[in-house]
Amino acid sequence: MATFLEEAKLLYPNMSDTLLQLFANTWSQSGNPVSAIQEVRQSDVYKTEFPGNYNPDTGQVRYNETTYKALEQSYIGTLVEYGIPEQTSKVLLAPQFVSLLEGEVSAREFQQRVGAAYEGIVDNIQGVQNFFSSNYNVDLTPEAIFMGALDPSIGEEIISGRITAAQIGGEASRAGFTITRTEAENLRKAGLNQAQARQLYTAAQKDLPRLQELQQRQEPSDDALTLEEFTQAVVFQDPDQLENIRRLEAEETSMFSASTGYARRGSRVTGLTQE
Repeated sequence: MATFLEEAKLLYPNMSDTLLQLFANTWSQSGNPVSAIQEVRQSDVYKTEFPGNYNPDTGQVRYNETTYKALEQSYIGTLVEYGIPEQTSKVLLAPQFVSLLEGEVSAREFQQRVGAAYEGIVDNIQGVQNFFSSNYNVDLTPEAIFMGALDPSIGEEIISGRITAAQIGGEASRAGFTITRTEAENLRKAGLNQAQARQLYTAAQKDLPRLQELQQRQEPSDDALTLEEFTQAVVFQDPDQLENIRRLEAEETSMFSASTGYARRGSRVTGLTQE
């Protein structure tokens, strides 16, 4: 006749020996395997081994233990495909896995999220590496950059937020601008992420030359509008810089209206959208 522990191993092959022994002991005392597993799933040992699986609101688990482990492994496997070692994922991304499991994010949805994050940085990894090397004297691997893109808190843990600052610097470089380490870190501290940095420098690449040309036509003695002033307007909503840009654009509209009979409908400098 099979013992309680032997039966436990057959019922829950994905549990550790510690949990199986706890289940077997509880089952032998109560004589009821259903109530025994319910009690085990509420234990601290279970919550450590299957974090995020027990839902205190419903009193039930989100997944059976086999499905839980398979889903966790699918997350890790997806990251392995993008060059993130399995052990690195388990250590650094464990909190994110818990959030994914609690959010019941499927393997396919996670693949799509990771793919989108990768596409967002793959063409700018070199720029980020160059900025990081020049400003921090540290060589950052593409995998570390990718980890930072997946979860900004990982970047913070790796190098105290420097990944995000380097990504901002890389986006500036990608658009043909050069910014200092201090400028990049100030933007990071202001909450700018990589996607918003790309918006900022794409807008600057498009609008700054136009604004500088307008300024030189109207006020040739003044210094040309700088990238820093443009950033102050777009990111920090500096009232003086915003007013300066709005005045230039208003005069541009007036100029086109007078010469062609219609107002110019071009790009206008606006704030960044939230991601």
